[in-house]
Amino acid sequence: MRVAIGAMKHESNTFTHLSTDLEPFEPVTGDAVYDSAWSEGTATRGIIDILEAAGHEIVPTQFAHAIPSGVVTAAAFEVLRDGIVDRIERANPDAVCLDLHGSMAVEGESDPEGALLAAVRACVGQRPIVTSLDMHATVTDRMVEHLDGVAAYRTAPHTDVYDSGVRAGRILTTILDGTPTIVRHCHIPMLLSGEQSETDAEPMASLIGALETTDEAPGILETAYLLGFPWADSPHGGCFAVVTGEADAVDRVETETRSLAERFWARHADFTFTTEAYPLEAAVSHALDHPSTPVVLSDSGDNPTAGATQDLAIVAEHLLERDVPDALVAVIVDPDAVTACRSAGHDVDVELSLGRTGPERDAPPLSVTGTVRSVQTVRGRSMAVVAVDGVRIVIADDRVSVTDPSLLEELGEDPAAYDLVAIKCGYQSPAYQAIAERSILALTPGATNCRLETLPYERVPRPIYPLDEPDWKPSL
Repeated sequence: MRVAIGAMKHESNTFTHLSTDLEPFEPVTGDAVYDSAWSEGTATRGIIDILEAAGHEIVPTQFAHAIPSGVVTAAAFEVLRDGIVDRIERANPDAVCLDLHGSMAVEGESDPEGALLAAVRACVGQRPIVTSLDMHATVTDRMVEHLDGVAAYRTAPHTDVYDSGVRAGRILTTILDGTPTIVRHCHIPMLLSGEQSETDAEPMASLIGALETTDEAPGILETAYLLGFPWADSPHGGCFAVVTGEADAVDRVETETRSLAERFWARHADFTFTTEAYPLEAAVSHALDHPSTPVVLSDSGDNPTAGATQDLAIVAEHLLERDVPDALVAVIVDPDAVTACRSAGHDVDVELSLGRTGPERDAPPLSVTGTVRSVQTVRGRSMAVVAVDGVRIVIADDRVSVTDPSLLEELGEDPAAYDLVAIKCGYQSPAYQAIAERSILALTPGATNCRLETLPYERVPRPIYPLDEPDWKPSL
């Protein structure tokens, strides 16, 4: 059978002043997907592999992904939605399998993925639609209404992205082999950050581990916990239990959905930070007191992979005030500072006004005098390394993920050679954990502040934990 595939992925932070237009998504259409970054290690690749192995014909539509940022413009969303829907309509496939994130926010549209799926449903009628979702998806009634199957990541950090596509493909092959399905979901009134829910730590380790057993129950095809995205002030915000099962086993599917939700809620007070976490001053003190190096410190409030601006110089300022003798800070976004470094040249002193020293948009920059150690283009970004006393600061002209130490190595810096490495991220990737003698989460201010109870939520459904203490029972 002919299966149309496509992707629309964005994690949108509503607490940042950034806006996301079409350009960062870099849409890929049709067969060009096979020669793009989508062809390796993605959920899209998993979908393709399992469906091709089952003998189905793949019809690629449109694939678009942008680094987490602010709310997506209405015009950009219209292009993304129509690019998938129009191609599906022309293809007239037997089924659809999508690769979505699940936590996009759009100007004037409170449920973008639901809107996309409703438009796809209008094209294909009762033909099956299955999707893979990020673990941090926000699941809505409208999404579930138009889906015949859901698979989601089960790891954080996300190391099973490809596998989630495989599981989505398997659900669809089951449907195409003649087994009709249903999807049920249950909203759990919790706001939960990834830094509180890494899957190799409790309570997520046990909760995720139990899904494998639940998957084996009669009539059940796939179970999932979706944790939402806490840095989006969404009327659908929260966590979710989602179950895909056989249509003639509706009672079992609904029972399992409620059971999963109850099991999750029973542990809600156990979700603490999975990495040791302190306010900035204490975090740095613990790092400096540790006898072995490097200590890797997460500047969690300015995390670009969760949509922050990445231009806060708060950690750099604190390290300089304390005369820390051997530290690396990566990465502060300031295009003017990069230009100044390039103009100055290698091993030349330069005066910089760097980023912002507070989360307010009009917060003053950090004024420093440092020596330019390098200026080069890495991963499409113009980047400079500046030595300011004992602190080396990496500056970029645009936001860039710092989740892998190989970025610093490409800049000629060895993160393992420093006593303290401060990176703009939340929970640390396996690659950083492998080199860290100690990992510490600094609870810094910014658009990705991990102290969720301090954020100015206005639209999330109330009551919701940790803002409130709901007296809650599951309902579908």
